[in-house]
Amino acid sequence: MSKRFPILLLPVAALMFALLTGCGAGGPEKQVEAYLKARAEGNANQMVSLSCSSWEGQARIEASTFKSLNARIEGLVCSAGDTQGNASTVTCAGKIITSYNGESREVNLADKRYALTLDGGEWRVCGYR
Repeated sequence: MSKRFPILLLPVAALMFALLTGCGAGGPEKQVEAYLKARAEGNANQMVSLSCSSWEGQARIEASTFKSLNARIEGLVCSAGDTQGNASTVTCAGKIITSYNGESREVNLADKRYALTLDGGEWRVCGYR
């Protein structure tokens, strides 16, 4: 029995390692929530760090457009949709409210589905669907 214990322990340890490293900063829905919060703040660096490489340019554009709009988020709740392998989609509820020159506008977050890719153990925003 004592000779089998190390042999059985190795697969269990490998499984635990895989599960723990896959958790990263949370599921795909948490990454989108963080992305949207950074967007409302106009935080380009945070948005880029949450994006896949092909989306980094768009993340910078989105951050720059929100930087001067005094944006805030209300009712943000995101849910993971289809997840197949290293790809997932996320939908959100809530809105981003912007204010510029005394005029307010609302962006309905339910209008877009976010596409994410699992890269290096972390989900990254890669666009809309």
